[in-house]
Amino acid sequence: MVRPFAWLGFSAYGALVLCAVLGPEYARGLALLCLLASGIAALSRVFLAGRLGRSGNRMSKELLGEVPKALSLSRRLFWAAVALAVAGSFCGVYVLRSQGVQELQGLTGQKLVIRGQVLDYPLEQYNRYYYRIQVEGLGEEDGPIEEVKPFPLRLSASLPLTCDPYDYVECAVTFYDFDRGGGLYSTYNSRLADGYQAGGYLSQYEGIVVEETENFSPGKLLVELRRQVGRELDRALPRREAGLLKAMVLGDSSGISQEDMGHFRQLGVSHLLVVSGLHMTVLAAFLQFFLKRFPIRKAVGNLLTGMFLFLFLLLSGFQPSAARGAAMYGVLLLADSFGRRSDGVNSLGLAVLLVCAANPFAGGDLGFALSVTATLGIVSLYRPIYSFLLGERLTGLPRKLWKPVASSLGATGSAVLGTFSVQLAVFGGFPLLMPLANFLMVVPGTTLVYLSFCGAFLGLLPATAPLAEPFLWAAGWAGRLLLWLASLLAQWKGLFLPLTSGVGLVITVGFLLLLMAAGLVGKDRLLRRLLVGAMAVLVVFGTLFQGWLNRDKAVFAVPYAEDQSCVVLIQNGKAAVLSCGGYQTGAVEEILQRHNVTQVETLCLPLSDTDSREAVVQILGNYGADTLVMPQDAYVGRDLELVLEKTSLEFREAGESFQVLEGITAQILPRWEGVRLTVNGVEVLVEWEQAASQSCELLFTNQEDTQVNSSLSVWQTDAIIGENGQGLTFSQEGMVMPVEDGCFAVEIDVQGEVAVRRES
Repeated sequence: MVRPFAWLGFSAYGALVLCAVLGPEYARGLALLCLLASGIAALSRVFLAGRLGRSGNRMSKELLGEVPKALSLSRRLFWAAVALAVAGSFCGVYVLRSQGVQELQGLTGQKLVIRGQVLDYPLEQYNRYYYRIQVEGLGEEDGPIEEVKPFPLRLSASLPLTCDPYDYVECAVTFYDFDRGGGLYSTYNSRLADGYQAGGYLSQYEGIVVEETENFSPGKLLVELRRQVGRELDRALPRREAGLLKAMVLGDSSGISQEDMGHFRQLGVSHLLVVSGLHMTVLAAFLQFFLKRFPIRKAVGNLLTGMFLFLFLLLSGFQPSAARGAAMYGVLLLADSFGRRSDGVNSLGLAVLLVCAANPFAGGDLGFALSVTATLGIVSLYRPIYSFLLGERLTGLPRKLWKPVASSLGATGSAVLGTFSVQLAVFGGFPLLMPLANFLMVVPGTTLVYLSFCGAFLGLLPATAPLAEPFLWAAGWAGRLLLWLASLLAQWKGLFLPLTSGVGLVITVGFLLLLMAAGLVGKDRLLRRLLVGAMAVLVVFGTLFQGWLNRDKAVFAVPYAEDQSCVVLIQNGKAAVLSCGGYQTGAVEEILQRHNVTQVETLCLPLSDTDSREAVVQILGNYGADTLVMPQDAYVGRDLELVLEKTSLEFREAGESFQVLEGITAQILPRWEGVRLTVNGVEVLVEWEQAASQSCELLFTNQEDTQVNSSLSVWQTDAIIGENGQGLTFSQEGMVMPVEDGCFAVEIDVQGEVAVRRES
């Protein structure tokens, strides 16, 4: 069976993925190679067609048997030529679009005055404000602004600008390049996929000029419409519930706290917090079910469903994930309107082709990859997994009750299997609670989508605003239930399956193979029981063997923390938090969850800034700690007193020592500027503030002008190098690893060997 759109869509997507990996330097050669291969395949087909024509004229008995095989080969050559031509064409488009981005990279580090149009309200995140600005002019300070080809800029500011969407602003901006570390799904590729071509931060707040626009604009009307819905949600609901609904309806996640976001990430269900294809599918299914109750034609019902989906896209601001889901479901509606049975894989291929055509940088979008692979897994594997779970033994009422459970588990399992390769490559594993969390949250999550859409839709017009109140009230309770479930399940610690080691990968692959074999054995109960027993033995002994291999291995986990210090030491399932600064206050909890930490023995709070204290409160509230270490005469505060409970509070003076983990003692530096400790024979220094000149083997620092010499330095820095305008650089003997994005893990085994890897 030929699926033309699937063939073309996945060919285009694969080409864009390779372009994102290789970069524009090699994408040009890849385009030429694909087009050359396409030409060879086309010529081969022409040659084969000529041979078939001569064979048909002779009609010899021997050649008659070869004709069907030749026709099949001719058809394959045709589709191979088309697929390669599409792949080469998309690579060419990628190269052309990348040229404009490369030209803008020449602005990196320059301070220029820009003139541009603000396209939306700012995204408030990590105590900063991020604006999308369409830049139309550039100029030197105290010089004229010259018109340039418009390009989208991601502007970062510590304070909000006094402007509204679609106003024009003139301000001084220092340009920077997006971080390229992290492979395929780096910050650079992610920003390009989001539509940004350059990044910059506000250099100064003096001299900002705002020019208000009074002209009517559909874009401005859409922004104000979304703003109105957001304010209505804030007015009608408490803060947490309103933040959840704004994320699921408007795509605005700024109202979700770091703690709640951490719970959903820990459970592997953070997709519920964004406007995704799942929401579009759920909403479309509900609308079709509702419209079928009325005596209208199928085509009319599908048209109304499509219109409501478009309205939902308007409310969400055309979020990429929602647009993908709408494109795929639109294909299904179109096929259904013409009375044709749609093919899931073919429809997915068409949706992928449309997204790739609209955005040639989609190959580096992690959300797109998860969406495509999850949908492909559901389309391909849902039915056999559902049939296996449903079985034939249950009948009557038990079978009816088990059906929705089997359906939910089948959808979750097929999506997990579909995204397995991406999860392994990017996250290094996945939460074991993910199937249970999806199963428990599917009903309140689906209900929340229905109610929030009805409430937001009715709240658009003043005449129907009173009718929105009961829907928003019910949506608030559904949101509260969803948040409670996430908080409850997140209390279970140590349930993350890491796949970064060879043993973990062998266990997972072996388990999946045995599970597939169990589904193929049919009614042979004895063989099925043997396979289930083999799965249990593999998991138990594999886990014990992995634990034996990792015994006494120490891991320093260092997340991106802007220019603050955040270092976590982990050994034998226990952790010591040596510092927890940075605006991502949930970063430490994510590290503890990823490393299956069940107990925090020591928590150190050298600096009492707001972010550090918030992080400490979260850790103590969710994990607890045996000991909290603070400087002598440090202010405790009511926020810490409420969560201390069984935690012992110790005040230490500079120069004293304290135990961080069993067998590991840390010495505080003379001015409380850091700690020094020895781990498996390796001298380690964690620097919070500038320390005196000294030496060590492993240094963790956030000081760009550190005086400490080391063989390996891990530098926690803001990705915006030189934001203070000084263009600071880090000069250090030995190897330097800058944590500009994600998280680094530095492992020290029992022999004192040091290894560094990127965790995310």
